[in-house]
Amino acid sequence: MNHLTGIARFEQTIRNSRFIGVCGPVETEQDASAFIVGHSAPGCRHVCYAWKIGERLRFDDAGEPGGTAGRPILAALEHFELDQSIVVVSRYFGGIKLGTGGLARAYGGTAMQTLALASIEPIIEHDRLRCSVPFTAAGELHALAERHGAIKIEERWHENGLELTIDLPREQGEAFRNELTALTRGASRVVAADDESSR
Repeated sequence: MNHLTGIARFEQTIRNSRFIGVCGPVETEQDASAFIVGHSAPGCRHVCYAWKIGERLRFDDAGEPGGTAGRPILAALEHFELDQSIVVVSRYFGGIKLGTGGLARAYGGTAMQTLALASIEPIIEHDRLRCSVPFTAAGELHALAERHGAIKIEERWHENGLELTIDLPREQGEAFRNELTALTRGASRVVAADDESSR
């Protein structure tokens, strides 16, 4: 899956109706609600949107005929395989009816064009790990964690050495464990941070 890393905007006019698309990253439903309020076109009657955050998703036709706005916008998010992302499309009616097919194409097309302008990056899955090493390997553990792009969460010293909790990109897990084992000649231990038996 991918996610947006910033906000993008696109505007087009179709048969006198003005469509304004804005997309951006969201992490919670509250973020999505705030984004909709913050990026709705002023005084616009039709502010349609779709967002996806993990297993949750929402879309709204905002007074347009059912299925002509929210679903096409959601389809654009799915096309780019986006998560933690939202698209809002506001429409100022220009006096000419577009029909259900025309509306769906207009909303979906505006969403697609908006997302095409956005900065999109893959979502990197992380695992939280608790790493234990002897005192003599503390420096090597810190250096190894940095080389593998880990985020250091907590450092605890105890009578046997260092216990370091990190968030590590999942794809780095096997290589990290193998290197740490080699560096410490098997004197290290790496477990999932939520494993109570490690405490």
